[in-house]
Amino acid sequence: MRKGFIYTLAGILLTACSGQKEDPQARALLTEATQAFEAKDYNRATSLLDSLQKTYISEMGIQREGMLLRPQVIEQLALIQIASIDSTNIADNAAMENLKPRLKWVKTPGMIEGYWIDAKSYNPSFMNTTGIEARVSEIGQFYIVSSANPSLKHTAIAITGPAASASTPAVPYDGESNYRIDGGEVITFSPEQSDTIGDATIKNLASNPSAPLTLQFTGGKNKAIKLSATQAQGIANAYNYSRALIRARDNEVQHKRLEKTIEIARRQAAAAASRTAE
Repeated sequence: MRKGFIYTLAGILLTACSGQKEDPQARALLTEATQAFEAKDYNRATSLLDSLQKTYISEMGIQREGMLLRPQVIEQLALIQIASIDSTNIADNAAMENLKPRLKWVKTPGMIEGYWIDAKSYNPSFMNTTGIEARVSEIGQFYIVSSANPSLKHTAIAITGPAASASTPAVPYDGESNYRIDGGEVITFSPEQSDTIGDATIKNLASNPSAPLTLQFTGGKNKAIKLSATQAQGIANAYNYSRALIRARDNEVQHKRLEKTIEIARRQAAAAASRTAE
């Protein structure tokens, strides 16, 4: 019993003594992290604090100092991200305000969901023609609808221009996404299937606004038609509106998440300071 007590006492004394000495490398790492924070290099400060936490677990005094610094780093990183989001939102809101008057809302009787389309590109008899429509759904998703009348039995489309080319995946005839009616056929490409068409159109117009674009119908009887500048711009307008709308919505969610991150970081900083003062 006496022997066990001696061993326990020795352990306590050893721990106490070891606590009086700092590892100079741990202190140097914390100093470097503090300097990075003061230099506003918050990513480096985070990396150094991570290294300190993993490498010098037993340096409790220094670890407590690191716990005081970390919430400040987290807060500053979140504030930088919020500023970036706010800047993006200003640009996206301006783009939407500019594009919205150019779009037309379409929802005819019998339609389950309506859509936005470039007003100059809208054709109420679209399904009786051969071409494509670029649409934006109620929730902001860009998608392409192709029509071939008379029927070509096509399953995909492609855009070709001087700066970029793109094609959709094939959508086999299924009576739903690819259906046939009155001697013609209509394919509704999903947002994921349509994205490359919008992106390629944007790149071509950015390279040369007047450059001719070729629309190709593939998978059945191949057919190629030229898109007018108005048609190409209509695709670009729909695509840009969709991107701005979705990005603004995503940024709103991200903004709220970052505000919560700052709130938590400030609570952690206050708690760490309270523990240090005890």
